[in-house]
Amino acid sequence: MRNNEEMNIMTTMNPVINVGTEKNPMMVLCATTMVMIYEEATGKNFGDDMDDYVMFCDGYCEGYNENLEGATK
Repeated sequence: MRNNEEMNIMTTMNPVINVGTEKNPMMVLCATTMVMIYEEATGKNFGDDMDDYVMFCDGYCEGYNENLEGATK
């Protein structure tokens, strides 16, 4: 279990990184941050079930994109 300081850091970390430009943004996920978020959210260890991890990341991306689209309308 993570301590309070680690939890505070994790809740403020954003795994979405813009590697593009302002004119042509290209967003990617930080793999290290996503592993920490996955383990904390699911209680599972990374590597035990890679299909579950991939579905978790896909769901994160879909939710992020839906929120982003809703915010820009």
